[in-house]
Parts: sequence; C-alpha cells; structure tokens
Amino acid sequence: MEISRRGFLWYVGASAAALGLSRVPLGEIERALGSASGPPVLWLSGSACTGCSVSLLNAVNPTIDQVLQQTISLRYHSTLMAAAGDLAVAEARSTAQAGGYILVVEGAIPTASSGRYCYVWDEGGRSVTMAEAVRSLATNASHVVAVGTCAAYGGIPKAYASARAVGVGRFLGRTVVNLPGCPTHPDWIIGTLAQILAGKMPPLDRNGRPIAYYTSDPIHKRCPRHRSQHASCFGQDGLCVKELGCKGPSTHADCDIRGWNNSQSWCIGVNGLCIGCTEPKFPAFPLHA
Repeated sequence: MEISRRGFLWYVGASAAALGLSRVPLGEIERALGSASGPPVLWLSGSACTGCSVSLLNAVNPTIDQVLQQTISLRYHSTLMAAAGDLAVAEARSTAQAGGYILVVEGAIPTASSGRYCYVWDEGGRSVTMAEAVRSLATNASHVVAVGTCAAYGGIPKAYASARAVGVGRFLGRTVVNLPGCPTHPDWIIGTLAQILAGKMPPLDRNGRPIAYYTSDPIHKRCPRHRSQHASCFGQDGLCVKELGCKGPSTHADCDIRGWNNSQSWCIGVNGLCIGCTEPKFPAFPLHA
C-alpha cells in the first residue's frame, strides 16, 4: 500500500483524533516533511531482542520504507544499514559531530563490569561498549528516544540479572522520550518522530511516555470485557480475565483502541491477557499474577 506525504499527515492527525486529543500541528509537520532531507537518526541497539526494530518494520500506514525514504535519514542502524564495520562507525561519528540528530536507543544499557556485557562496535583498535556509545552520542543529540521497555526502564535485561542493566533516562540522568512496549507499536514510534519533526516536544506523563499513546486511563477501564463475568480459564470468549492475572487495570496504553497487526486485534482480543509491558515494573514474574 502506497501513501503520500499528505496521507502521512492525515495519519498523524487521525491518530490524535481517535483518542480525543488535540490535533498535532499538521502545518508544521508538513513543512518538516517537505524539507529536502529529514533529521538524521542514529539508532543504537543494546541489550534486547531487536523486537522493536522488527515491529517498526511491520508498519503499514505509512510503511517503513516510505518513512525512511521520505521523512527521516537513518544514518546508523546495525541491522538495517548497508554499510558495516569502520564505514558504518565513521557515519555515526560524523553525524554525531554535526549534531542536531535524533538518538534512538533500543535495548537496556548494562552498567556492571564497566559495561562489558554489551558492545556496539570496534573503533580505534578496541571494542566500544553500549554504555560508552550512548553517553557520547547523547551529547549532541537534539532528542533522545528510548524505544521499547528495555530501553525505557531496563525491562527484561534488568530482571534478575547481574549486568545491572538500566534504561536510557536513568543512565543519562535526564528526561528522555520513553516509548515502552514489548514490543513497541510501530505507530507509537512513527507518530512520536513525526511530532519531533514538527519541532514539538510531545507532552509526556510522569514516566516519560507521550500521553498521545500512553493513555491516562488504564486499559481495563476501556476494555470491552470490563463489565463481563470473570473467566475461569483462558480461552473463554468475551469474559474478563482480570482474575487470571490480567494487568490491564494498571497498564496505560492505547492497544485496545489502536489494535495490532494493522488493527486486526490485540492481546485481550485474542483471549490472552495484558502483561503490562508498557509499565516501568515490567516484567513482574510470573507474568500472569
């Protein structure tokens, strides 16, 4: 499916309107998208499964190739860029020196053992840790965006691990834009970048999440099963799974409104339960308790 720049603007506005929010300043976004080249983006991958990158690649409206070709200039992504080795590192460093780029971080940052649990590349005859790369590249970035719960709050790498993995904001000691999720919805990533393109810092909640996507009301309050009888086991259509461990009552996201896989369904819609993957305390084991 092809989408024009005008279609992309419609998508951004419709996303806000669907949630009853004030419309994103579309005129400013249109000017940003109409520029000869978009803002450079450096995407670092740390301790994670790369699931958020895979989720982004599954974007439908707009598609990821349209976003990368028409909207932003992806200067570094270890699995998406054509360059490799020294050439790739040189591109990242030259972009960083020029400044004004968006630093996107996927995955947690291990801090134990001087960060030696995670390396991003070799440079000058030595291996560079994720911690060192994030610290240096964040310096000249116009915005820092943590994609996925691992990058936002530590997530799975933080849980019961000796690497002492932490989220980007905690590591840098300052506010960053958090886009938690396991994985993050592609719309949340593209929509947030669109607002940054317009020169507007998206309004954030107390956990650093854009309020346009991470709703103030918990999922449970809007869930179509909210007032249904409680399910006694999994797989019972239309019944509330709160008593089976659903974390919808304490989870803030628009999954129920937006849907996943091109709005086909969402976790509870397929008789699963919400595991609270957008929350700072995720994962809490067991996931269904």
